Amino acid sequence: MTWFADRLLAAHARDHGDEPAVLHGGTVTTWVELDAKASAVAAWLAEVGIGSGARVALVAPATADDIAAILGILRAGAVAAPIPGGLTARETVSALEILAPALVLRETDAAVSGGPATRGQLDVPDRDPEAPAVVVLTSGTTGRPRGVVLSARAMAASADSWLAALTPVTGWAMPLGLGHVAGLGILWRAIRTRVPVEILPPTDPEALDTALRRETPAISHVSLVAVQLARVLDAAGGPPPATLRAVLLGGGPIPPTLIRRALEAGWPVVPTYGLSETASGATALRTDDARDHPGSAGAPLPGVRVSIAGADADGVGEIVVETRARFSGYVGEPGGPAAADEPVRTGDLGRLDGEGRLFVVARRLDRIVRGGENVAPAEVEAVLLEHPAIAEAAVVGRLDTTLGNVPVAAIVLREGTTDPGDGALTAHVRTSLAGFKVPVAFTRLEALPRTSGGKLRREAVRALIAGEAVGELARPGGDAIGWRVTGSGPVPVLLFHGVLSTAGQLGRLAAGLAAPGDITVHALDRRGSGSGRLGNPRPLDVSVHVADAVAYLDARGIERASAVGISYGGVLALELAARHPDRVTAVVAYEPPYGPVGDERTRDAFGRLAAAVERDYATAGPPAAARTFLCGVAGDAAWDRMPSRTRRFLEGEGDGALADAGLAGLDPEGLRRIACPVHLLTGGASDPFYAPIADAVAARIPGARRDTLDGCTHPSPITQPGIVAAAVRACLELPA
Repeated sequence: MTWFADRLLAAHARDHGDEPAVLHGGTVTTWVELDAKASAVAAWLAEVGIGSGARVALVAPATADDIAAILGILRAGAVAAPIPGGLTARETVSALEILAPALVLRETDAAVSGGPATRGQLDVPDRDPEAPAVVVLTSGTTGRPRGVVLSARAMAASADSWLAALTPVTGWAMPLGLGHVAGLGILWRAIRTRVPVEILPPTDPEALDTALRRETPAISHVSLVAVQLARVLDAAGGPPPATLRAVLLGGGPIPPTLIRRALEAGWPVVPTYGLSETASGATALRTDDARDHPGSAGAPLPGVRVSIAGADADGVGEIVVETRARFSGYVGEPGGPAAADEPVRTGDLGRLDGEGRLFVVARRLDRIVRGGENVAPAEVEAVLLEHPAIAEAAVVGRLDTTLGNVPVAAIVLREGTTDPGDGALTAHVRTSLAGFKVPVAFTRLEALPRTSGGKLRREAVRALIAGEAVGELARPGGDAIGWRVTGSGPVPVLLFHGVLSTAGQLGRLAAGLAAPGDITVHALDRRGSGSGRLGNPRPLDVSVHVADAVAYLDARGIERASAVGISYGGVLALELAARHPDRVTAVVAYEPPYGPVGDERTRDAFGRLAAAVERDYATAGPPAAARTFLCGVAGDAAWDRMPSRTRRFLEGEGDGALADAGLAGLDPEGLRRIACPVHLLTGGASDPFYAPIADAVAARIPGARRDTLDGCTHPSPITQPGIVAAAVRACLELPA
């Protein structure tokens, strides 16, 4: 019989209210407190008109209040759709497009406190256990994610299957996040057995090790991906506490060498196989069996059946799972809800041994076909990880005109080891695998790109191997700035983009600047723009962007660079030169909207625009903020004139509009401190208000020069990059 998590929560609150339910950041939330918060959310949703079956999205859920929000959404009869943390603004917009929620919660505090805690559980009519309860996004590591619909039946069945297979649980550690099916699975299991959950950051192995060693409440179980286990083994440096009973491993390939290492250190690892479509795990390998079968994902969980369809002579075929925990369908895709007993065709390849243990050969989207031969990346990665110099490895396909695809590898070397060289790595792989499986090239990376849940981002690996120098630089508070390097010349140039734009959009401009071979262009995505993440979207002071730029220079070992900025990027280039004159050799700013130097009418217009963007972001989210900003600077009809594809792109940059529309922290008087050559460019066909602002800025900077590019408009650095690149190079006094 299906049970409902929110109703079981109410029973725990009634009978065991003072016991701990959630631990996070040193704060303990009891069952009665969690229940009260969930009821407050449910009451608030009812007040704002969210009814039965409506989807409610939670952006980057990671707190006890977020757990209460999920349970409150269920209590209101609605559907919880958590969106993982760590996504860029564009990825978040894409997720919202897929989910099409009736309401988006970005900060759950308002909802948690939205109704009196004394209201208690709402009188929700009996629910259909087959009705949607949660929607989880597939990881999207190799393509556009999908919204997987899971019913109350599926979530309860998964929890019951797991609990029947596991040793008794006293507490769960949750470093995987609530935006992933594994994190939600932990929550459901914890509620089922009335044990506490401790929320932990996904990339802090020391914090995880500390939590596991705490005596009260004792954490007996944890679910990790392979890279998290490797890091916690490094942090622990020895055996786990005696209270730890199971370390579930999933989320992708699990190297046998890692299993052996963990077992030798005494860690009770339990390799698993599962997917979002089966509400997390379908199989599990007992720790005792892992010693003899470290490459297996184990036997089916109680109530689950696994078979192989279309097996070849080696027994390898498609993995098929039959489980009551199966999903109902995908959001927005054709077809009605699937029957609970309909098998799940995973598309993954695997085989079963004589005792029914599953061995996963290849995930469906990872396979490489080289000249008609199938290469499983996980198999090659496992061999690479047996080399003592390699800490992490990823194998992906690269297009080849003769063979179709060939395997190439990205590796992270262990700290303190000597690079063995490509020849030695090739020989190492060849001793274990057939020649067609040996990578044709090896790329060294400082770290492999991963999702917030620790899954490998294979598309990002492919981009890095292809020679696109892209990455992210971590910044205080959990934010990041994205960077993109073009060229390899001796002259470093920082390139800053405008609001509602990204470093990627200036790719052709960067290529034009670097084409003669004398420049290396370092294009930065500011916080809130492109791949620059903002964990807490907010208006930002320009000093934050300046500090980020200096941190990037320091990280790359660049003492001084020229600064080229487009639109708001020009404002940042000027402020960087004013605040750090020792780090900037020249500035070229194209139409910088440096509002404070304008006349009173201009200053008032910028102020009204900033207020409107902040208001619309708060009430309707990033797309509305982006539209308000664009219309504010380009006219009310600008949005409607845009092609739909362009509008979708701009909607994804709403965080950038919120961050920068206020032009906060500008120091007009500080412009007089700029000591390097400065060129201010405007387009001859641009909106006329840019030229007076550029004139006013130039008047404040000793020796600044003004130039006009005939026929150019404000978007010309994107639409006419050749003209702008030539002008910028001339300003920097570089050979044509």
